[in-house]
Amino acid sequence: MFFDRAILAISLVLSSGEIASATDSVRTTINDHAAIVADTELWIDAEPKAVWAILTDVPKWTEWLPEFVSARLDGPLAPGTTLYWEPQGQKIVSRLVVVEPPHRLIWNGSGGAVHVWELASVRNGTMLRNAESIEQWTFPEASGEQSKFLRETLGVWNARLAARVKERRKTE
Repeated sequence: MFFDRAILAISLVLSSGEIASATDSVRTTINDHAAIVADTELWIDAEPKAVWAILTDVPKWTEWLPEFVSARLDGPLAPGTTLYWEPQGQKIVSRLVVVEPPHRLIWNGSGGAVHVWELASVRNGTMLRNAESIEQWTFPEASGEQSKFLRETLGVWNARLAARVKERRKTE
């Protein structure tokens, strides 16, 4: 239940405005003082290259993120490319701003949203960082609750990504 509410609330903010264009000020770090902030980490028993391969195969997100109806890029995995994704039926449009294989993937969205995926080689595996901030939020009294929901949501995504990487390693 929390997951549905979090996705719906955050999706409404992200889908309500224009996408961040390549000419807008590009944000490459989350804003720790934004209305909604979540920052998560998870160690994954695989090299960053293996994690990156799953993370950046956008059309296959629906296979390991079952709440996603669709996900696609309008071009190559490169800065300036538009990302269309649809969790829980909420259409979201974002713009890739940093693509540094196999270490950083960052996109910007409406509402001052910044989503950061970072992969670092640590202890024969990968330390995954998955973080997001949303600056513009119309219900400030609910910001703390939405930050908590977003943190839980990102934690679920991290666990699913790790499980997908583990599953892929078994078949190789």
